[in-house]
Amino acid sequence: MKTPFLPILIILFALISLTFLASFLGDDAPYSNDSSCRLSFLNLNQKIGSKQSLNIFERIDIETGYELTYGWKDYRGDGYSMTFSVSKQQLSDAEEEYGYYPEELEKYLEESYEKMREEMMIYLEEFARRQIERSKYPQYILIEKIDSKKFRLKISVPSALYEEVKASSEIIKDKLTAEENAYLLKIDKEQKKKEKAFLERKGFRVIGDTIGVDYSVCVRNNRPRLKNVVDRMKKIKKRMSLRQLLFLMSAFIQEIKYGIPPFEENNKIIAEFWVPPKVLVNNFGDCDSKGVAFASMWTNFKRYPLILIKIPKHMFLGLAIPSIGRDEITINGLNYTLCEVTGPDKIPPGWITNYSRFYLESGRFRYELIR
Repeated sequence: MKTPFLPILIILFALISLTFLASFLGDDAPYSNDSSCRLSFLNLNQKIGSKQSLNIFERIDIETGYELTYGWKDYRGDGYSMTFSVSKQQLSDAEEEYGYYPEELEKYLEESYEKMREEMMIYLEEFARRQIERSKYPQYILIEKIDSKKFRLKISVPSALYEEVKASSEIIKDKLTAEENAYLLKIDKEQKKKEKAFLERKGFRVIGDTIGVDYSVCVRNNRPRLKNVVDRMKKIKKRMSLRQLLFLMSAFIQEIKYGIPPFEENNKIIAEFWVPPKVLVNNFGDCDSKGVAFASMWTNFKRYPLILIKIPKHMFLGLAIPSIGRDEITINGLNYTLCEVTGPDKIPPGWITNYSRFYLESGRFRYELIR
C-alpha cells in the first residue's frame, strides 16, 4: 500500500504558512500581540464602515492657549485618550498664513493698476513725441495735456496744408492706439501675475483660472505646530510599530467631528478649509481639513512620502509604506497604501470607500505629493 506522503506534506506546509501569517499580523496589529487582537485584525473586513466612537472632547481655555482632551476608539473598539495643548500664538500664526480679505486684494490690484497706468501714459506720450518728430509736419502736430493721466494730439496748421497734416496726424493716432492696446494687454497680464503671487502668499495655489488650497505649504507650515500632538500620541503605548501608530493616528483623526468650514469667515476667504491647529482646537473639519491635519502630524513622525488624492467632493490619502489591506496605488514607481481619514466611519488604513475606489479606478483623480 502506498504511503500518502504528498498529501501529508501539503497539509503540514499549509499549517506552517498559516502560523507564520498569524504571527506576522499579530506583530503589527493594533495594538497588542494577544490572540484577540490578531483575530480582530483578520476580521477587519467585516467591520469596515462601523461607527465605533467615543467622541470625547474637552477644551479648556488657558492664558496662552487651549488645553485639549480627546478620547477615541481604535478599530478593535478599544478606547484611548490624550491631553495636549495648542498655543494661541500657533493658532494665530496658522490662520494669518492662510486666507485673504477680498478688499485687501482689490486695493492691492487697484494700486498696482494705477501705477502701471501712470507708467503707460508716460511711455505713450514719449512714443507720440517720437512719431511726431519722424512725421513730415512735426511743427504742426502738438501734444496737448488734458490732465496728469490723459493727453491728445492737436494740429495747428495753415488751411492750405490742413488735409495733409490731418492725414499725418491720423496715422500717428492709429499707431498710438495700437501701442496703447498692446500696453493694456501687458498690464492685464502683469495684473494676473500679481494676483497669483498675492494668493500664493496667502496659502493658495493658482493654476489657470482655478484657485485651490496649497496643501503642501500648509503641511510644511503646520508640521512643527503639531509635533507635540504626535509626541504625546507616541507615549500612549510603549514600543509602537509604524503600523500601530498609523492605525492609532488614523482612528483619532476619523473621530474628529465632520463638518464643512464656511467659504468666508469673518469677511476672510478661507475656501471651506480650516488650518490644522484650528481643526484640533474646534474638533471639526471636512475631508481636506482633516486630511491635511493628518499629513501635518504623520510627516512629523516619519517623513515617508505622502499623497493627497482629490476626487469630486472628497479627498483621501496615500502613504508610501509597506502594503496594508487591499487598496493601494503605484505612482512613479512608488507604492502607496490608501487611507480614508475623514470619518466618521472607522475605515482602517489600506481600505477606501466604493466612492473613492470608483474614481481611482476610472483615473478621474488628481494628487499632490507631500514630503
